[in-house]
Amino acid sequence: MGIDLWVAIAVMTVLAAAIAAVVVTRLYSDVGQRTMLGLAASTFAMIIFLLYGSGQLFWARVFPVSAAIIYSNFAAIFAAMAAGWAWRLPETPAWRRATLAALLSISAVVAILWPLLAIALRPPPAGGDQWSNGVAMQTSWATCSPAAAATLFRGEGIAVSEAEMIPLCLTDYAGTPTLGLYRGVKLIANQHGRQVRLLDGGLPRLIADDDWPVLLSVRLPFGVEDRRFVEQWGWIPGMGHSIVVLGRSGDGAFIIGDPAAGLEIWSEADLDLLWQGVGMRVE
Repeated sequence: MGIDLWVAIAVMTVLAAAIAAVVVTRLYSDVGQRTMLGLAASTFAMIIFLLYGSGQLFWARVFPVSAAIIYSNFAAIFAAMAAGWAWRLPETPAWRRATLAALLSISAVVAILWPLLAIALRPPPAGGDQWSNGVAMQTSWATCSPAAAATLFRGEGIAVSEAEMIPLCLTDYAGTPTLGLYRGVKLIANQHGRQVRLLDGGLPRLIADDDWPVLLSVRLPFGVEDRRFVEQWGWIPGMGHSIVVLGRSGDGAFIIGDPAAGLEIWSEADLDLLWQGVGMRVE
Protein backbone atom coordinates (compact mmCIF):
# COMPACT_ATOMS: atom_id res chain seq x y z
CA MET A 1 0.00 0.00 0.00
CA GLY A 2 3.00 2.28 0.21
CA ILE A 3 5.81 2.87 2.66
CA ASP A 4 4.69 6.49 3.05
CA LEU A 5 1.41 5.37 4.61
CA TRP A 6 2.99 2.86 6.97
CA VAL A 7 5.51 5.43 8.21
CA ALA A 8 2.70 7.93 8.79
CA ILE A 9 0.62 5.30 10.59
CA ALA A 10 3.57 4.49 12.87
CA VAL A 11 4.20 8.17 13.62
CA MET A 12 0.55 8.91 14.39
CA THR A 13 0.21 5.79 16.55
CA VAL A 14 3.23 6.74 18.66
CA LEU A 15 2.02 10.35 18.89
CA ALA A 16 -1.48 9.29 19.97
CA ALA A 17 -0.07 6.91 22.58
CA ALA A 18 2.30 9.60 23.89
CA ILE A 19 -0.51 12.16 24.20
CA ALA A 20 -2.72 9.65 26.02
CA ALA A 21 0.17 8.96 28.42
CA VAL A 22 0.63 12.68 29.08
CA VAL A 23 -3.06 13.04 29.87
CA VAL A 24 -2.95 10.06 32.25
CA THR A 25 0.19 11.20 34.06
CA ARG A 26 0.14 14.99 33.85
CA LEU A 27 -3.14 16.51 32.72
CA TYR A 28 -5.67 14.67 34.83
CA SER A 29 -7.30 16.13 37.89
CA ASP A 30 -8.64 14.57 41.08
CA VAL A 31 -11.58 16.91 40.69
CA GLY A 32 -14.16 14.84 38.83
CA GLN A 33 -15.77 17.77 37.04
CA ARG A 34 -12.47 18.81 35.43
CA THR A 35 -11.74 15.29 34.23
CA MET A 36 -15.27 14.97 32.85
CA LEU A 37 -14.83 18.32 31.11
CA GLY A 38 -11.61 17.10 29.46
CA LEU A 39 -13.31 13.87 28.37
CA ALA A 40 -16.34 15.69 26.99
CA ALA A 41 -14.30 18.40 25.25
CA SER A 42 -11.94 15.96 23.51
CA THR A 43 -14.83 13.71 22.42
CA PHE A 44 -16.73 16.73 21.09
CA ALA A 45 -13.59 17.94 19.27
CA MET A 46 -13.21 14.52 17.66
CA ILE A 47 -16.78 14.59 16.36
CA ILE A 48 -16.53 18.15 15.07
CA PHE A 49 -13.26 17.37 13.33
CA LEU A 50 -14.74 14.30 11.63
CA LEU A 51 -17.73 16.35 10.46
CA TYR A 52 -15.98 19.51 9.26
CA GLY A 53 -12.21 19.15 9.18
CA SER A 54 -11.36 15.61 8.17
CA GLY A 55 -9.99 14.99 4.68
CA GLN A 56 -10.04 18.58 3.44
CA LEU A 57 -7.49 19.44 0.77
CA PHE A 58 -6.18 22.46 2.69
CA TRP A 59 -4.43 20.03 5.04
CA ALA A 60 -1.99 19.34 2.22
CA ARG A 61 -0.65 22.87 2.78
CA VAL A 62 0.11 21.99 6.39
CA PHE A 63 1.43 18.51 5.54
CA PRO A 64 2.74 18.75 1.96
CA VAL A 65 3.55 15.04 1.77
CA SER A 66 1.87 12.11 0.08
CA ALA A 67 0.61 10.72 3.41
CA ALA A 68 -1.19 13.94 4.39
CA ILE A 69 -4.38 11.90 4.71
CA ILE A 70 -2.84 10.15 7.74
CA TYR A 71 -0.90 13.02 9.33
CA SER A 72 -3.89 15.37 9.22
CA ASN A 73 -6.31 13.01 10.96
CA PHE A 74 -6.51 14.73 14.33
CA ALA A 75 -9.57 12.65 15.22
CA ALA A 76 -7.10 10.01 16.43
CA ILE A 77 -5.36 12.53 18.68
CA PHE A 78 -8.64 13.71 20.21
CA ALA A 79 -9.74 10.09 20.77
CA ALA A 80 -6.43 9.31 22.48
CA MET A 81 -6.85 12.33 24.77
CA ALA A 82 -10.38 11.20 25.61
CA ALA A 83 -9.09 7.71 26.39
CA GLY A 84 -6.57 9.18 28.84
CA TRP A 85 -9.21 11.19 30.67
CA ALA A 86 -11.58 8.20 30.68
CA TRP A 87 -8.93 6.14 32.44
CA ARG A 88 -8.58 8.82 35.11
CA LEU A 89 -12.29 9.26 35.91
CA PRO A 90 -12.51 9.47 39.72
CA GLU A 91 -14.97 7.45 41.78
CA THR A 92 -15.60 5.13 38.84
CA PRO A 93 -15.15 1.35 38.94
CA ALA A 94 -11.98 0.18 37.21
CA TRP A 95 -13.87 -2.02 34.75
CA ARG A 96 -15.95 0.95 33.56
CA ARG A 97 -12.91 3.16 33.16
CA ALA A 98 -11.05 0.41 31.35
CA THR A 99 -13.97 -0.31 29.01
CA LEU A 100 -14.46 3.34 28.05
CA ALA A 101 -10.73 3.95 27.65
CA ALA A 102 -10.41 0.81 25.50
CA LEU A 103 -13.28 1.84 23.24
CA LEU A 104 -11.80 5.30 22.75
CA SER A 105 -8.36 3.80 22.11
CA ILE A 106 -9.86 1.53 19.47
CA SER A 107 -11.50 4.60 17.93
CA ALA A 108 -8.08 6.26 17.71
CA VAL A 109 -6.57 3.21 16.00
CA VAL A 110 -9.49 2.97 13.57
CA ALA A 111 -9.14 6.66 12.72
CA ILE A 112 -5.43 6.24 11.97
CA LEU A 113 -5.99 3.13 9.85
CA TRP A 114 -9.23 4.24 8.18
CA PRO A 115 -7.85 4.89 4.65
CA LEU A 116 -6.62 1.29 4.57
CA LEU A 117 -9.65 -0.15 6.35
CA ALA A 118 -11.98 1.57 3.88
CA ILE A 119 -10.26 -0.17 0.98
CA ALA A 120 -10.43 -3.52 2.79
CA LEU A 121 -14.13 -3.07 3.57
CA ARG A 122 -15.05 -1.57 0.19
CA PRO A 123 -12.63 -3.01 -2.39
CA PRO A 124 -12.18 -0.68 -5.36
CA PRO A 125 -12.96 -1.59 -8.97
CA ALA A 126 -10.02 -2.68 -11.09
CA GLY A 127 -10.25 0.32 -13.40
CA GLY A 128 -9.05 0.47 -16.97
CA ASP A 129 -7.26 2.52 -19.60
CA GLN A 130 -10.02 3.91 -21.79
CA TRP A 131 -9.55 7.26 -23.56
CA SER A 132 -11.64 9.59 -25.67
CA ASN A 133 -10.09 12.65 -27.32
CA GLY A 134 -7.30 12.77 -24.75
CA VAL A 135 -9.65 12.29 -21.79
CA ALA A 136 -9.35 9.24 -19.53
CA MET A 137 -12.84 7.79 -19.15
CA GLN A 138 -13.93 6.50 -15.78
CA THR A 139 -14.83 2.81 -15.86
CA SER A 140 -17.12 3.00 -12.83
CA TRP A 141 -19.02 5.70 -10.99
CA ALA A 142 -16.43 5.61 -8.17
CA THR A 143 -13.31 6.25 -10.30
CA CYS A 144 -13.77 9.75 -11.65
CA SER A 145 -10.85 11.08 -9.58
CA PRO A 146 -8.23 8.52 -10.72
CA ALA A 147 -9.40 9.02 -14.32
CA ALA A 148 -9.17 12.81 -13.97
CA ALA A 149 -5.66 12.43 -12.53
CA ALA A 150 -4.67 10.36 -15.57
CA THR A 151 -6.02 13.09 -17.85
CA LEU A 152 -4.10 15.74 -15.90
CA PHE A 153 -0.84 13.83 -16.33
CA ARG A 154 -1.38 13.23 -20.03
CA GLY A 155 -1.71 16.99 -20.38
CA GLU A 156 1.71 17.23 -18.70
CA GLY A 157 3.22 14.60 -21.02
CA ILE A 158 3.17 11.80 -18.43
CA ALA A 159 1.54 8.51 -19.39
CA VAL A 160 -0.51 6.90 -16.62
CA SER A 161 -3.85 5.07 -16.62
CA GLU A 162 -6.94 5.18 -14.47
CA ALA A 163 -6.14 1.64 -13.26
CA GLU A 164 -2.67 2.71 -12.12
CA MET A 165 -4.04 5.74 -10.27
CA ILE A 166 -6.76 3.86 -8.34
CA PRO A 167 -4.51 2.28 -5.65
CA LEU A 168 -2.32 5.39 -5.42
CA CYS A 169 -5.39 7.57 -4.81
CA LEU A 170 -6.77 5.19 -2.15
CA THR A 171 -9.97 4.82 -4.15
CA ASP A 172 -12.52 2.36 -2.82
CA TYR A 173 -15.95 1.25 -4.00
CA ALA A 174 -17.51 4.42 -2.54
CA GLY A 175 -15.14 6.81 -4.31
CA THR A 176 -11.89 8.66 -3.67
CA PRO A 177 -11.04 10.77 -0.61
CA THR A 178 -9.78 14.22 -1.53
CA LEU A 179 -6.46 13.71 0.23
CA GLY A 180 -6.24 10.30 -1.42
CA LEU A 181 -6.43 12.00 -4.80
CA TYR A 182 -3.73 14.40 -3.64
CA ARG A 183 -1.58 11.43 -2.65
CA GLY A 184 -1.88 9.80 -6.07
CA VAL A 185 -1.09 13.00 -7.93
CA LYS A 186 1.84 13.81 -5.65
CA LEU A 187 3.39 10.35 -5.94
CA ILE A 188 3.35 10.40 -9.74
CA ALA A 189 4.48 14.03 -9.86
CA ASN A 190 7.42 13.29 -7.57
CA GLN A 191 8.43 10.32 -9.71
CA HIS A 192 8.84 12.71 -12.64
CA GLY A 193 10.51 15.56 -10.78
CA ARG A 194 7.37 17.69 -10.62
CA GLN A 195 5.61 19.51 -7.81
CA VAL A 196 1.92 19.65 -6.93
CA ARG A 197 0.46 23.09 -6.33
CA LEU A 198 -2.91 23.62 -4.68
CA LEU A 199 -5.11 26.25 -6.25
CA ASP A 200 -6.21 29.39 -4.44
CA GLY A 201 -7.94 32.63 -5.29
CA GLY A 202 -11.01 31.08 -6.91
CA LEU A 203 -12.07 31.48 -10.53
CA PRO A 204 -10.61 34.99 -11.07
CA ARG A 205 -7.15 33.73 -10.05
CA LEU A 206 -7.54 30.59 -12.17
CA ILE A 207 -8.33 32.70 -15.23
CA ALA A 208 -5.53 35.16 -14.51
CA ASP A 209 -2.96 32.37 -14.11
CA ASP A 210 -3.92 30.93 -17.52
CA ASP A 211 -1.91 27.81 -16.64
CA TRP A 212 -3.45 24.56 -17.88
CA PRO A 213 -4.27 21.76 -17.27
CA VAL A 214 -5.72 21.89 -13.76
CA LEU A 215 -7.63 19.22 -11.87
CA LEU A 216 -10.76 20.52 -10.13
CA SER A 217 -13.21 19.02 -7.65
CA VAL A 218 -16.69 20.14 -8.61
CA ARG A 219 -20.25 19.54 -7.46
CA LEU A 220 -23.74 20.81 -8.22
CA PRO A 221 -24.94 22.80 -5.18
CA PHE A 222 -28.34 22.06 -3.71
CA GLY A 223 -31.14 24.41 -4.71
CA VAL A 224 -29.92 25.31 -8.22
CA GLU A 225 -32.95 26.35 -10.24
CA ASP A 226 -31.48 25.56 -13.66
CA ARG A 227 -32.82 22.04 -14.26
CA ARG A 228 -30.54 21.36 -17.23
CA PHE A 229 -27.76 20.14 -14.94
CA VAL A 230 -29.96 17.38 -13.53
CA GLU A 231 -32.34 16.58 -16.38
CA GLN A 232 -30.01 16.88 -19.38
CA TRP A 233 -26.54 16.32 -17.99
CA GLY A 234 -27.20 13.90 -15.14
CA TRP A 235 -25.66 15.88 -12.28
CA ILE A 236 -26.70 14.78 -8.78
CA PRO A 237 -26.91 17.72 -6.33
CA GLY A 238 -24.26 17.52 -3.64
CA MET A 239 -22.27 14.67 -5.21
CA GLY A 240 -18.61 15.47 -5.80
CA HIS A 241 -16.95 14.92 -9.17
CA SER A 242 -13.47 15.47 -10.61
CA ILE A 243 -12.74 17.11 -13.95
CA VAL A 244 -9.74 18.62 -15.71
CA VAL A 245 -9.68 22.04 -17.34
CA LEU A 246 -7.49 21.51 -20.40
CA GLY A 247 -7.52 25.10 -21.64
CA ARG A 248 -9.77 27.81 -23.04
CA SER A 249 -11.44 28.21 -26.39
CA GLY A 250 -11.26 31.31 -28.56
CA ASP A 251 -14.48 32.72 -27.12
CA GLY A 252 -13.29 32.35 -23.53
CA ALA A 253 -15.14 29.14 -22.69
CA PHE A 254 -13.35 26.32 -20.87
CA ILE A 255 -12.29 23.07 -22.52
CA ILE A 256 -13.14 20.36 -20.01
CA GLY A 257 -11.96 16.79 -19.75
CA ASP A 258 -14.86 15.12 -17.94
CA PRO A 259 -14.17 11.45 -17.14
CA ALA A 260 -17.91 10.75 -17.28
CA ALA A 261 -18.67 12.50 -20.56
CA GLY A 262 -15.38 13.08 -22.42
CA LEU A 263 -14.41 16.39 -23.97
CA GLU A 264 -16.83 19.22 -23.19
CA ILE A 265 -17.11 23.00 -23.38
CA TRP A 266 -18.23 24.83 -20.26
CA SER A 267 -19.08 28.49 -19.99
CA GLU A 268 -17.52 30.66 -17.30
CA ALA A 269 -20.92 30.72 -15.57
CA ASP A 270 -21.03 26.90 -15.54
CA LEU A 271 -17.59 26.61 -13.94
CA ASP A 272 -18.33 29.38 -11.46
CA LEU A 273 -21.44 27.49 -10.34
CA LEU A 274 -19.91 24.02 -10.13
CA TRP A 275 -16.44 24.76 -8.74
CA GLN A 276 -15.97 25.81 -5.12
CA GLY A 277 -12.24 26.51 -5.32
CA VAL A 278 -10.73 23.06 -4.61
CA GLY A 279 -8.15 21.88 -7.11
CA MET A 280 -4.52 21.32 -8.01
CA ARG A 281 -2.03 21.50 -10.83
CA VAL A 282 1.33 19.90 -11.55
CA GLU A 283 4.25 22.15 -12.30
